[in-house]
Amino acid sequence: MNKPYLKGSLRPSAFHIQRRRGRARVGIERGELSGNLRILAGGFIAFCLLHVLNNSYTTVVALIKEELSLSYTMSGALMSAYFTGYTIGQIPWGTLADRHGPRRVMAASILGTASATVFFGMSQSFWQILLTRFLSGLLGAGVFVPGVKLISAWFSPGSRGTALGVMSIGGSIGLVIASWLTPYTSLSVGWRGAMTASGVIGILSSAVILLSLRDRRVEPQPHVRSANVSEVIRTRSFWALAWIQMVRLGSNYAFIAWLPLILTEELGLGLVAAGAVFALYNLTGMISNPLGGIASDRFGEKEVLAVSFAVLCVATYLFARASSTLMINATVLLIGWFINFVRSPNFAILPKLYGVDNAGRISGVQNTFASLGALVLPLFLGFLKDTTDSYWSGWLILSGVLLSVSFVSLLITVPDGIDKRGSN
Repeated sequence: MNKPYLKGSLRPSAFHIQRRRGRARVGIERGELSGNLRILAGGFIAFCLLHVLNNSYTTVVALIKEELSLSYTMSGALMSAYFTGYTIGQIPWGTLADRHGPRRVMAASILGTASATVFFGMSQSFWQILLTRFLSGLLGAGVFVPGVKLISAWFSPGSRGTALGVMSIGGSIGLVIASWLTPYTSLSVGWRGAMTASGVIGILSSAVILLSLRDRRVEPQPHVRSANVSEVIRTRSFWALAWIQMVRLGSNYAFIAWLPLILTEELGLGLVAAGAVFALYNLTGMISNPLGGIASDRFGEKEVLAVSFAVLCVATYLFARASSTLMINATVLLIGWFINFVRSPNFAILPKLYGVDNAGRISGVQNTFASLGALVLPLFLGFLKDTTDSYWSGWLILSGVLLSVSFVSLLITVPDGIDKRGSN
């Protein structure tokens, strides 16, 4: 006997059709991931190498600071110099990726930043080491933005967040390698030998990236017209994303730059022990990066961003007020989790808003704002440390900034015709 249905409910046949479509979509997404393993592997290696090359120095910054007699502001300037170059390089590298494809661009970027890392290990003064950090940023800017273009070309909207998350695991692993291997190696060959060895490995590995990746042309998306930058910058979503990007990367690198010094100077940990705790911060990214992508594919990017930055606000406040090693470790893990959780949603939404053909160029513009945040925040926190003799006042300010991002995330508007959860 047929049962009556409530008004507005799905008929059994419609329900089953919808469920079959959902299962088919999941199958397509899984097929894309398994069918493009070579692309993911090449991008994974590039992300891993970039993070090893550009973050190895942070775990031995205490040794560099002592040898070169650096102030806290000068130590923060090393990170800011990197992001000055990184900021300048964003749009040119993104444009090159749109015109010539991400394959050669990403390989050339790794080759360049690896060469700069070798010169970093040879530097004899603050100004020389500052210049090599600038060059590392300028030459290393050609990995992530072309990587977004790469993923946009090979994966559909419903699986881009997941694919970006999987590829970004390489970055987290690179940070873990830098956290453990560089301090350990520096005990036997010094920080100069450790940095030089990292650069040589990067130079050799750039060939692997060139051989692994493939470029792919895509047809224009029916729901997204070609994006003109002059038009894009007049939209509310563009500036909302710009602020989110500034705070996301700025707060991430503020932690990367200063956490090792906090652990050694405030908590009295040895170099290797501090590197081990710092590795926990980076290990969380291996899990949270892909999960953030999966969550954004399922629930929508701006929803994931709003919730995650609210949690980051609370965690950063608790970190600033923490008085025990247990509380600091717990909040570091929480911050490490969510700062990586929001990475993929930030970039997976761009092809939806502006089209795959423009993904490299618009990602470059957006990542320029991210680089500005990474340039300013580490330097700002170093300045506060020098002037107030306190790390914690800066983290309290950062907590409020993170809260603002949670609200700004809600201002992003995805165009009609695009499924907010990922599919067309």
